[in-house]
Amino acid sequence: MFGRKKSISTNLRKVNHTPSIISEDVRLTGTLISQGEVQLDGRIDGDIKAEQLVIGSSGVVEGIVEAVGIVVKGTVIGSINASEVKIQSGAHVHGDVFHDSLSIDAGAIIEGNLKQRTEKETVELTAEPIEKEVKTLIEEDDSGLSFVNKQATDKSER
Repeated sequence: MFGRKKSISTNLRKVNHTPSIISEDVRLTGTLISQGEVQLDGRIDGDIKAEQLVIGSSGVVEGIVEAVGIVVKGTVIGSINASEVKIQSGAHVHGDVFHDSLSIDAGAIIEGNLKQRTEKETVELTAEPIEKEVKTLIEEDDSGLSFVNKQATDKSER
């Protein structure tokens, strides 16, 4: 009873069900990581990783946003990567959105690509074969080239 010491655990995995609120008058620079819900009404210049994120109408994020679920009412300048993305009326997103499910309300502005995360793509770098193919095409048939393009190919061969 008196001989045993209780160990104090400082485990971040314990989820607090109270949302973290960053008010309108707060500006943070750096990375924000939360295991729970974050309500952002201020500005963050940096990346955010959270379980659930709500960017309020006055909220601004300039960085990469990763979450399980995200609701955007304010401005995001950077990419969004989340399972469930809701972009509401009046929101501004300037960057790519990677999602599993997506909803966009009328009046939202998105400047970027929308990409569903379930798609798998392989990108291969093939710089040398493309150059060889182009030279082969030019050498084989240059009758379709304009006068200016013929001059350009003649200069590149010299």
